[in-house]
This record gives sequence, structure tokens and C-alpha cells, in this order.
Amino acid sequence: MRRRDRAALCVLVTCLLAPSAVSAQGRGGRGSAPATARATAPIDLTGYWTAVITEDWHVRMRTAPRGDFGVGEPGVIENPGVGLLGVGPNPAARSNIPYNTAGAQAAMAWDPAKDEAEGNACKAYGAPGVMRQPTRLHVTWQDDNTLKIDADAGTQTRLFRFGPPQNPGRMDYSNATYFPPEPRTLEPPAGTEPSWQGYSMAAWTIAGGTAGVERGGHLKAVTRRLKPGYYWKNGMPYTGSAVLTEYFRTMELPDRSWWIRFTQIVEDPDYLTQPWVVNYAFRKLPDGSAWNPTPCTAR
Repeated sequence: MRRRDRAALCVLVTCLLAPSAVSAQGRGGRGSAPATARATAPIDLTGYWTAVITEDWHVRMRTAPRGDFGVGEPGVIENPGVGLLGVGPNPAARSNIPYNTAGAQAAMAWDPAKDEAEGNACKAYGAPGVMRQPTRLHVTWQDDNTLKIDADAGTQTRLFRFGPPQNPGRMDYSNATYFPPEPRTLEPPAGTEPSWQGYSMAAWTIAGGTAGVERGGHLKAVTRRLKPGYYWKNGMPYTGSAVLTEYFRTMELPDRSWWIRFTQIVEDPDYLTQPWVVNYAFRKLPDGSAWNPTPCTAR
């Protein structure tokens, strides 16, 4: 290629790339303040929402008996060819929660009177348990980088903290080298004390928004530093080693109602044989007229 042609090509490439560079600056690129989590949110989670309970009704709407791992009291149900459920060294075998023997035996030791005496009535209202309660949520922005979720069951508050924006990947055209995005850390600060709601770090995953594709995405939150608590009010336990990962998505149904589809994954090496994955649904309410904060109860 002649020198004159090469120069013309460079000018053309520069002109084509210039709008993208300006656009990147407007989105918090180099030379401008980083965009906030509120400004970049691909979905709107704010407002009032109510839990829609269509599964595990008897352990979510009521306080099930001790030893009910989701399939009834120990020894009540017989699995043909296997035997009675809820009995044996691991009474949680073939139940809804993948407990190892230590976790199952801890569940069998549930004592609500002991929890009350020790001031632990909120053990079923920690981050892994409160979203299973028949609760309403009120979602707001505490600030531009902190999403606040209040639950009227147990009068609990969760904070989802968004860290600094992820550095995007870039292409070095001078030597045809691609530098991938730097991974975002979701670890809590050192020295964070355990609590019922733990310490939650959040990040958006954004899809679409260009070339005529509708913009969307979901929220991911990772919670650590949890105090030991319960998934269900009948003493189904998790330990302080538990790590909770959650995904929030929204969808609009044909009747124009809005819903949150919510997936929760718990990893607890002390009590679980594998990650426990459950899904929930919340329907958006028109206002806060049904909001009804209630205290924690151990029974």
C-alpha cells in the first residue's frame, strides 16, 4: 500500500472510532467521573413487592415441626423401596435441603425456647431466610451506589453495596493484543463483623442496549459475614461459613404486572453436601398500603 493510501486509511479509522470514544467518556470513561450504580441500572427494582408463595407452603407460611425437612415429620412418609423419610443417621436424606449428617443433626436439635432466652428470635430472618418469609419488600436507593431492601417480616434491612465500576476490556491495536476486563471483587472489607444480614456486595450484568437490542440485565449480590441462622423457622440451620449468592431479574407479564424472579444459592461447607439452589417470586404492589412491619418471632 502506498504511503498516501495508508495515511487516508488512518484518517478514516480515526473518524470512525471518534464517536465511540466520546460515548465512552459520557458513560464514565477516562476523563470523567465513574457512572453510579443507580445511573447504570439495567432494571428497576425499586418499589413495594410481595412474596408469592407457590412452593414449600407449609414451611414458609407456617412454622413446621422440628425435623420437617420439607417432606413432613420424621417417619410419617415412606418412600417405597427406600424406607421412612426423616429417620436414620442423616434424617435429611432425600429431603429439600442437601444437608450432611452434621447439618441434619443440628436441625433436629432446634429449641425455640433456647433461641428466645438467648435473644436470638431473628435467626430465621437473616439474609438466607428472610426472603423465604411471607414478607413484603420495599426497595429504594440509600445512595447512588447502595441499594436498600427493607423486609416487613422481622423488620429487617439489607444493603447491597456496589463497588467501583469494572475496568472494561480494551484492544491494543498497535500489537493486536486484547486485555480482558479486570475481575470485580465482591469481598467484604477486612474486619467486618458477622450480622444477620451479613455484608452484601452487588454488581449489575447488562445486556443489549445497542444495535436495536433492548437493554436489560440482572443484579448479582454476594453476601458473606453471616451470623449462624435458619433457612426456615423450624430450625433448618446454616453456619457462619455460608456464602449466599443471589440473582434478581424483573419481567412484565401480559396482564401488565411486574415480577421479580429471584434465585438464591447457598454454599455452606460445614452443613451442606452441595450448593442449595431455590427460586422465588415477588409481585410488584401499586403502593405501600399493605406494608406491615412485624417483629421477629422464634416460633
